[in-house]
Amino acid sequence: MYLPIIISRFSNLLFFIQKTNKYNSIKFDLQKYLSDEELNLSFYGKGENKIWRQIEKVIGKENAKQIKGFIVFLEPIFVSHWRKTSKHLLLWKRYFQNNQLLLQQTILEVKKLSGIKHFAVSKIPIYLISHPASNDKEINAWFSWTPKESFIVVEIPFNLKVPNNFFPLSVLAHELFHLMLRKNRNLFLKITKIAEENEKLLTKLGRGMPNRIFLEELLISSFIPEGYLSKKYFNTKVVSHTSMPKDLLMWRKFIASKFYQTAKKYINNAQRIDEKYLKNLIEIIKHNTK
Repeated sequence: MYLPIIISRFSNLLFFIQKTNKYNSIKFDLQKYLSDEELNLSFYGKGENKIWRQIEKVIGKENAKQIKGFIVFLEPIFVSHWRKTSKHLLLWKRYFQNNQLLLQQTILEVKKLSGIKHFAVSKIPIYLISHPASNDKEINAWFSWTPKESFIVVEIPFNLKVPNNFFPLSVLAHELFHLMLRKNRNLFLKITKIAEENEKLLTKLGRGMPNRIFLEELLISSFIPEGYLSKKYFNTKVVSHTSMPKDLLMWRKFIASKFYQTAKKYINNAQRIDEKYLKNLIEIIKHNTK
């Protein structure tokens, strides 16, 4: 398995400008554009020219032209940061590439759970991005999916060292799991349907997150990175949780704990996620919600 890990200087520059306050003195409302979610997705692509075409499509040529001018102005501020950051990201790239075999074994399990035979990880760009303002102790990752193009972004806090464990691999596997679910149309529609049927419950818990995404997060986390699949391949401890969850992270850990034996059974029996698994998930959520 080949991991297409990309360290894009231009994508990192755009992210750097977005996450720092270096442009506060500029009269043009750059923040207005950089906080736009659709525009943020345009920051990633095969080459700078493609990224600019994507940006122009979202905000128009004139606004893109103004942003270009300010990026030229802010470029010198980024140079010294990039000298350190690029070396840091290369260490992380090496970490992921050195553990490709372990990740591949996990992906084979995820494919079985998702009920799909074909999924080319080599066709999913994985962008490594340095987060200049984060003090988190772990990486953050997210995915973008369309029928024509998908990618994953891994945000790495500027001072976060490459670990001696495999937790970042499980985070990456979690994001790939999201993309694989979308390859099985029937399963994805079941998840959507159950989310719609439990709209009131999931809206209450999701705190603004789309209901289907909230349910999907708990489903995937019942396996990885908090669940049995992480325990099996990455030796991650699954912590028992008895207190009532208060946010998404607590819910993810809680569900992983409650579903440990069920997830283990599905994985060891090469059983795909089915309606029964999804309905059991909803029941656990209901029984632990005020």
